[in-house]
Formats: sequence, structure tokens, C-alpha cells
Amino acid sequence: MKPIESNARLNRRLFWLLAAAAAAVMLLFNCLTPFVADDFTFAFSYRTGERLTGLWDVLQSQTYHYMTWSGRFLIKSLDQWFTIQPKLLFNVCNTLIYVGLALVVYLAAKGRRAPADPQLLLFIFLSFWMVSPVFGQTNLWMCGSFNYLWASFFCLAAALPFALQLHRPLQPRRWLAPACFLAGLVGGWSSENTSAGLLVLMVLALCWQLFREKKAPLWMFTGLVGGLLGFALLILAPGNYQRQDAAPDPRGPVTILATRFLTALNMLWDYGLPLLLIFAVLFWLLWLQKPAPQVLFLPLALFAAGLGANFAMVLSPVYYERSTHGVFVFLTAACAAALAGLDRSRLRSVLGGAAAALALVACFQLLWAGYDIASFWMMHRTRETELLSLKAQGQTQVVSYSIEPYTRWCAGYGLPDLRTDPEDWICADMARYYGFESLVADEARTYPFPGRTNNALETGLPEES
Repeated sequence: MKPIESNARLNRRLFWLLAAAAAAVMLLFNCLTPFVADDFTFAFSYRTGERLTGLWDVLQSQTYHYMTWSGRFLIKSLDQWFTIQPKLLFNVCNTLIYVGLALVVYLAAKGRRAPADPQLLLFIFLSFWMVSPVFGQTNLWMCGSFNYLWASFFCLAAALPFALQLHRPLQPRRWLAPACFLAGLVGGWSSENTSAGLLVLMVLALCWQLFREKKAPLWMFTGLVGGLLGFALLILAPGNYQRQDAAPDPRGPVTILATRFLTALNMLWDYGLPLLLIFAVLFWLLWLQKPAPQVLFLPLALFAAGLGANFAMVLSPVYYERSTHGVFVFLTAACAAALAGLDRSRLRSVLGGAAAALALVACFQLLWAGYDIASFWMMHRTRETELLSLKAQGQTQVVSYSIEPYTRWCAGYGLPDLRTDPEDWICADMARYYGFESLVADEARTYPFPGRTNNALETGLPEES
């Protein structure tokens, strides 16, 4: 008994040490991430154009935004509220949400009251870090974090009771039904495609429960109703249809749907293929072990949720790379559930070697990312100091420079910075934020990054003769 207890204690320590290490890295990276792109826009009211000063301003702004632009009222309200708080508060909360999402995925895959499994948590963190095509946009950029990281957390948290029910029936509690309704409402109102994946999982879990037991607890129905209501509030927002009317697509409906379907398929192929292959191998190994039916059903349901979140983008005219966040979270959960169900006693050396190899690759990536994020932050800080100095001198029309990062882990990667046209939205919003009449760039500045180049002009380096 003593060796078993000792191993369990060691695994618990490794588990929480891993979670603490991930939190420390994310907190550092969040602290080194400045305002980028839409963050400057969200500091102002959509209704009045004035600088936000409190919660009432935020609610008025988002009511107007809901009617004219987007249905993500809850997510966007959080985003705008945090722009008027100290940035440190967001850094801490965003770190907790990131680690919390990993723990929710872990619980969904592993179940309650199971021994700590640091290998499984390591897989989840590695998947979050390595698979995302624009990690910085979805996990560090303030606006992107709310739209993708926080939305995924809300959806997975709402899905957690349904996943746990597939492991072992939950004990009846009076508070479960209203709590699941509220969680479903928030999750369903969070993100068009990730919320669609949540609904897929809820429906599949409820159908499985009814098929196996001929009845289902009340909280499963209230959770699904809450999810459907939240999704309706998200999709039926008047602003969605104003935007659609403003940019009609002249192509026929069949061509539009076919093109969007292939775009969604390409997103899976280009960025999600590693997870698809890992799931196929893990599920095949799990199938060979002939476990209980629900052990096979859970990873399949999570996988279906990931596919649902991906192909829900067929209904959107644009599929941004950052919109894959919820897709890959569900696919990560599917792989984790298959891995958790495996009897790994005979695969310990293979899985341990694979984990060590991936962790080594992640360490190299961590160094590249850290340098890129720190350099981007330093250049932003230098530019902001210069802009504030010019403002103190009374200048109102300022010419500065744009900054371009190198890696997908940096929040600014793939996002607009200052441009040459003062009427461009990013120039106009940054000018408004800093208090200038106009603010433009006449050059792009980068920093040394061995082995990588971009389209920006390098400055501060001696020219070759």
C-alpha cells in the first residue's frame, strides 16, 4: 500500500506543479502583452463614442452594439468593462481562465474522484500551446481572449455536468437544475461556433442518457434549454442581420455553402490534422481494450462537438484562424477522454517518450515565444512613451511607426497596427485613445529575430555597404 500511496502523492504534486507552472508562464506573458488593435476601440462607447467610465456606460454601449453589430453581449460587455480596469486585473483573471479551461477539460475527460494524472494534464496544456494557429490572438490579446478563450471556458464549463454524467451519474441536488440553466445560458450566448459545439454535446449526452436509462435528470433538460435560449439570443441579435444586409454575397446559395464547407474542411486539415490523427490512434487503442460503452461514447461525443463547432462556420461569411479555438478545445477534450479511458500500463514507455519529445519541442517554442512577446512589449512601451511625450508638447497630428511581431504566440501577430491612412479604423481609434487629431505610421519597425523575416522594414540596424 505504501508505494501506491507514495505514487499517488507524487502524481498530485506533479499535477499541481504543472498547473502552477502554466499559470506562472501565462501570467508573465499576459503582463507583457499591451493593448492591441480592437482593444483601443473597446475603450470607447459604441453608443456615444466617448471614453467608458463605468459599468452603466458599458451596458449602454453593448446594448447599442447588440442592436447594430453583434450578438455577443455578455462577452463584449466583459471586454469593455476590463478596458477601464487596471490591466493587472485582466492579466490575473485571464491566467485563471486559461488554467481553469485546462482543468475543466481534464475533469470532462477523466471524471471526478479519479487519481491525479499529470500526464493527461500535460497533454492538454501541450495541445493548447502547440496546435493553436494564433495562440496570442486567442489567449493573450484582451479582445481575442474574451471572444475565444473565455467563450471556450464558459462553453466547456456548461458542458462539464453532461460529460461527468457519462462517467458516473451525478447525485441529485436542488441547485443543479437552475445552475445548469444559467451555465447553459452563458455558454450558449458566448460564441457562434463554440456554442454550437456545446449544443451538440448536450443533445448527444441527453440522448445517450434517455437511451440507456429511459429517463434523464431535470438538470440535463434545464441545461439544454438554457443553452438553446442563449444561442438564440446570440444568433437572433438584430446587429447580425444589419451586417449581413450591408455586405450581400452575389454568388448562388449552393456555391456559397460549398465554398464555406471547403473552407471549414481546410481549417481542420491545415491546423487540426495532428489532433485528428492523435484521436484516431487513441480511440483505436481504446476500442481494442473493449471498455464499457460509455467510455467509448464520451470521446466520440466530444469529437462530434468539435466537428459541430468547426462546420457551424459554414453559416459565417468569414472563418478566421482564431475561430478554431473552440474547435480545438473540444478536439483536445476528445483526445484526452480517449487517453484517460486507456489502460496505459502497457503503453507507459511509448506515451512517456512521446510526452517527453513534445515537451522538449514546447520548451524551444517557449523560448521563441518569450523573446517575441517581450520584444513586442518593449517596442510598444517605447512607442507609447514617445507618443505621450508628443502629447505633452501639444502636438495633435503625429507620425509614428508600426510594429510587427514574428511568431503566432505574440498577441500582435496577424493583427493590424498603425497604418499610413489616418482614416483607417485602427489609426483613428488609436488617435482617439491617445488624444490626437490624427495618428499614422510612415514605416514599420521590427526587432532582430534569427532565422525569421517579415515584410516590415528593419530599423536601427547598420545598412550593408
